[in-house]
Amino acid sequence: MRVLFVLGFPNPFPGAGWTRVGFFAEDWAKKGNIVEILGTFTYKSLHKKGVQKFNKVYIFNLVFNMNLNHSFVFILNSVFSFIVSAFFLLAKRSSVAVISVPAGDVGLGALMACKLLKVKHIIDYRDEWEDYLISLTNHKVEKFFYSVIKKFLGNLYAKSQLVVVVTPNFIDALKHRGVVNVSLVPNGADAKMFKPLISKKANDVFLIFYSGVVGCYYRLDVAVKALKRLVDNGLKNIRLVIAGGGEVRKILALAYELGVSENVDYKGSISEKAKLARLISEADVGIIPYDDNPLWKNSVPAKFYEYCACGIPVIATAHEESLIATFIRKYRVGMISPPMNEEKLAEVIRKLYKDESFKEFAGKRARALIEQKFDRNKIAAEFLNLVEMFT
Repeated sequence: MRVLFVLGFPNPFPGAGWTRVGFFAEDWAKKGNIVEILGTFTYKSLHKKGVQKFNKVYIFNLVFNMNLNHSFVFILNSVFSFIVSAFFLLAKRSSVAVISVPAGDVGLGALMACKLLKVKHIIDYRDEWEDYLISLTNHKVEKFFYSVIKKFLGNLYAKSQLVVVVTPNFIDALKHRGVVNVSLVPNGADAKMFKPLISKKANDVFLIFYSGVVGCYYRLDVAVKALKRLVDNGLKNIRLVIAGGGEVRKILALAYELGVSENVDYKGSISEKAKLARLISEADVGIIPYDDNPLWKNSVPAKFYEYCACGIPVIATAHEESLIATFIRKYRVGMISPPMNEEKLAEVIRKLYKDESFKEFAGKRARALIEQKFDRNKIAAEFLNLVEMFT
C-alpha cells in the first residue's frame, strides 16, 4: 500500500501526536508499505519546512499553519491544508490517507481534499479537540462557529471509511454524534524501547519526571508549588525533572521565585526516544498534572504508557471518575490527586516517597500492563490489519 498520514504539526516533534503517528508510519514502512507524512510549518518553525527522510518514511512539512486560536484563522488554515493536500494526493496517488486530529483545521482541509478526489481515508481521532476549542473562548460568535464545525465534521466522520479512537470513552462520544464506524486503536508504548533499567544508580534523590508539552492543560506550576511545600517541610532530596517544550521559562521563573530552582531540572525538548526512555526509567515516579477541565475525563495521554513501560508508578491530577483515574485504580499502577490542588499533590508525592514497597509493586504492575495490553508494536500490527480491511 501507499499510505499518507496527515498530522498537522511541524514533524517530527516531541509530542503525543508524533509519538503515535511516527511509530505507526515507521512500523508499516518496515513491512514493505510506502509511507509518507504530510505536516505543517509555522513562522516559528521555518527550519522544518520542506522534505526530510525519517528512517524509511518521508516527511513533507508543506502546509503553512498560523497556529492561532481564532475562527478566521481556522478557516484560512483549513483552506491552506485543502489546497496542499489536494495537490499532494494527486501527485502521490496514495491508496489511503490516515488523517490524525487534532490539529482540526489541518485535518478538515485534508478530509475535504480526500472527499473531492474520492481517496479512501481513515480518521485517527486522538482528542475531543472540537469541545476543547469551544471551551477556550467566551465569545458567543466563536462558540457558535466551533459548534457548527463540530456538527459538520461529525457528518464527515460518519461518511469516512473508518474512525479510530484512542480510548473507549471516545467511541461513546462519537456515537452520540451519529458516528458508528468507530474502532478502538489505543495509545501505548514501544515495550522494546521503553523499559525498566536492569539496575538503577544508587541515588538518594527522589526524581519526579514529566514528559511533554509544558503549559496549556498540563499544569506544571501546580507541581512546582507542591514541590515548594515538600521542600519547606524538610523533604530536600526531591527533584522535578522536565523534558519538553512550551512555557518552560514560566515554570523555571516560578521555581526561582519560590526558591526551589535547585529542585527543578530541565532537560530540554527531547525527540530521541532512547534518551527519553532512559530519563524516564531513571526516575522514581512519572507525573501527569492535568488541569480541572472535565474534557480530560475521557483521555489517557501517551506519557502514561511510557511511564508504565519504564516500570515507574504514575501520579495523575485527575477527577476521580476520569478514565486515567480508573486505569490507575484498576491496575494499581500509581496514585491520584485532585486537579489544581498543590496541597493534596504534595501529600500524594510524600506518600510515594515514603512507601518504597508500593512504589516497587506499582512499577512492576505498570510494566506488566504495557506488555499485556498496550505494547505499541502489537497495536501497530492490529491497526495495519484494520487499514488493509477497509482499503
